[in-house]
Amino acid sequence: MQNSKINQKPLVPVFFGFDERFAKYAAVAIKSLIDNTAKNRQYKIHILHTDIEEKTQAAIKAMEKANVSIEFNDISASICHLIEKLPVRDYYSVSTYFRIVIAKDFPQYNKAIYLDSDMVILRDVGKLFDYPLSKNTYVAGVPEAMSFIKPIGDYFEFCVGVKPDHYFNAGMMLINSEAWRNNDVLGQFINLVHYYNFEIAQDQDYLNVICKGHFKRLPRNWNMECARKWHVAKRDRGIIHYAFDAKPWHDINCLYGEYFWKYASKTSFFQEIKAAFAAFTPEQLAEEKQVGIRVTAQCIEETKRPDNFLKRITEDQRREAKARSYARNGKKVIA
Repeated sequence: MQNSKINQKPLVPVFFGFDERFAKYAAVAIKSLIDNTAKNRQYKIHILHTDIEEKTQAAIKAMEKANVSIEFNDISASICHLIEKLPVRDYYSVSTYFRIVIAKDFPQYNKAIYLDSDMVILRDVGKLFDYPLSKNTYVAGVPEAMSFIKPIGDYFEFCVGVKPDHYFNAGMMLINSEAWRNNDVLGQFINLVHYYNFEIAQDQDYLNVICKGHFKRLPRNWNMECARKWHVAKRDRGIIHYAFDAKPWHDINCLYGEYFWKYASKTSFFQEIKAAFAAFTPEQLAEEKQVGIRVTAQCIEETKRPDNFLKRITEDQRREAKARSYARNGKKVIA
């Protein structure tokens, strides 16, 4: 099916996925997106969830305006068969996996934007949506900012099997939904979950394996992760991503935190967010900052493992190729 068209421009479908616990922060991302939409275009925000309360839904839907509608989609039925197999840790929750069912559950869209909820959006996402995608492109996005840390970059290359400059951050994805359906990306994802347990970036690792060779790089300003300061002029900043342990609602010194507080003040959750910030202790902040240290150490361990993903799949492919060769020649297979 084709996307609905308004003024000769397609409707812009944008997806978020979060739980009740994170809703107050997600509302900031949604408010920033709405405030920066083009008036002559229509947008549909889909919120994927399993537990968001009705009063929270009402508060977020109150942000709708003439050209922006918000719809809550309970995807419990779609995700339930995967939940027991999905690894989660630290700041991840099961909701990080919601993005993988977008193409299947929303067949009315041939293309869609997915955004993490720890963001602020400073430019019209219609411009992001309009980037062309070839039928061979599964996803367009921005390379992971953390790859500049050598142990993490090495992990991407020598464990996941993707060069650091082609390993994308899945917090912002322009998804070619038609290609995902035609190439059964969801089925590939499920098979990989059963084959290997990625523990570093979880669903992001799986998606990078599947989309290897089918990824289109977009300008950095569409996913400015706060792991580092970027030389991007203020007028060109598109999306600020408070990824990893960079959370302005926990750390007053968080890079680009002023954008978060600007839009937080425009939501009905502002007092709740301020209260949570005030209650977050220095000890909790110090513990949160240890996450990066632990992940970096784990990247080193995973890269050295003799049975990490890249080594395992390389060996399995070698054995399969040998088996096929023996079968063609009518010989018994010896691994």
